[in-house]
Amino acid sequence: MIPELGVSDVTVRGQGRRFEFVDALRGFAALMVVLPHTVGLFAYDHESWLSQFFLRLADYGRASVEVFFVVSGFAIAYSLREAAIDGFSLRRFILRRAVRLDPPYWVGLLWNGLVIAIRARATRQPLFTPTLAKVVAHVFYLQDILGLGQFNIVFWTLCLEFQLYFVFAAMIRLASVFGGVSGGVGSGILAETDKYGWMMVTAFFMSLVVSHTIWPMRPGWFVPYFYLFLSGSLAAWLSLGRISDRLFQLCLLAMGLALLFRPELARVLGFLTTVALYVAIRREALHRWLSARSAQGLGRISYSIYLVHAPLAVFFLGLRTRISPNSELVSLFCLAGTYICTIALASILHVIVEVPCMRLSQRLKQPRSLERSRAY
Repeated sequence: MIPELGVSDVTVRGQGRRFEFVDALRGFAALMVVLPHTVGLFAYDHESWLSQFFLRLADYGRASVEVFFVVSGFAIAYSLREAAIDGFSLRRFILRRAVRLDPPYWVGLLWNGLVIAIRARATRQPLFTPTLAKVVAHVFYLQDILGLGQFNIVFWTLCLEFQLYFVFAAMIRLASVFGGVSGGVGSGILAETDKYGWMMVTAFFMSLVVSHTIWPMRPGWFVPYFYLFLSGSLAAWLSLGRISDRLFQLCLLAMGLALLFRPELARVLGFLTTVALYVAIRREALHRWLSARSAQGLGRISYSIYLVHAPLAVFFLGLRTRISPNSELVSLFCLAGTYICTIALASILHVIVEVPCMRLSQRLKQPRSLERSRAY
């Protein structure tokens, strides 16, 4: 999700290139997130070293979700780098995000429902149809906030992603409206970053404190995850030279010290992702590290991997149960089948649905000439 997701939409101004390292992080995180939903394949009646190994590995898969939040923050902030200078339409931004993300998400909902229906028929169990309220809530990413539950257990992150996009874009818009359209810096401490960077830094420290004290991590609202998103946004600003290195280091130090209060694995992986982005920026390696074709391919289809993998994991769990519930060889075969089918189906979804949505989202961009005319 991310999730978004979306880094493939972001190119370097004047170069038309992706951030290969960021794309690859997203792809590998998507593969790791599959693991906790396949851990049932290794639940045996007897004690097994293999089951213990995958149970531990699944913990890292669950924590990989935080990688998406950091990467999404980088992607969205970088995509708004010129909008932050010239001003932009919040409505147009949300429309473009919806066009980019919603149709694949809707296909994922239909895919999940199809698998549930097939499973109910195969096991001769009753098929429970969702209420209209639950369907509508899913369309608008409100199912967790309204307490209606998920069709697919991984969709909770998509709800948070959309909240993060909206809140961050609203912040940029407000800073543009109330602070003027100039993105210049001042002198002294003010020169550590521009006004948008100061806004991100302030929100980062506030959300970091809230997340690690009075508001523990829980589904439904973006608040406890906002500091992760903003850490990626600040990394994007650092890559643009719009925030000083020492101010970004201060933010990294704060993230590291906060782990003393809540040293959960998910937060650690979020911190390490931000550190990895920082090192890549300092070494000018955003376009060099993990640039292999296979890693880039996974990055491109990572959103689709996230959408389609959970129902496939359920299918292969049922298959293993029918064939041999205590066979380690069959479990490994079903795990490989889950990954192969997930990547194949995600590739199809990406080509048929995602790519047209990305192109339409690009066409919905406001012409720069019109943006500039509104700034005067």
